[in-house]
Amino acid sequence: MEENQILDTSVAIEKEEGTITLFTVIEYPPSTTKLFQIIIPEGLDYLKAVEVATKLRAIGKPIGAIDIIIAAMCLNRSAKLVTKDSDFKYVKEAYPEFNFELIL
Repeated sequence: MEENQILDTSVAIEKEEGTITLFTVIEYPPSTTKLFQIIIPEGLDYLKAVEVATKLRAIGKPIGAIDIIIAAMCLNRSAKLVTKDSDFKYVKEAYPEFNFELIL
C-alpha cells in the first residue's frame, strides 16, 4: 500500500488495510473490523469542499457532496485517491493537481 493514499469506499470494501475516510465507515460499517486508519474531515476540508463544489458547478460538472468532501480531503493532504468512481475525473479536470487512480 502506497504512503499518502486514501481508499474510497468502492475500493476499501475489497481491502484489509490502508487509509479511509469517516465516510467509508458510515457507508460500509464492516470497515471497522479491518486494519484501516480513519481520517476525519477538518474545517479546512469543508472550506476546500465549497471551493471544489463551486468550481465543478461553474464548469457544469457537479458531483455528490460526499465525493466533493473526499476530494477536498485529498487535495488538502496531497494524497492520492484510489477509487472505482469515475465522477472524480471531473475533479481532475478542475484541479490538475488532484491525484487519483481509477480502478476499473
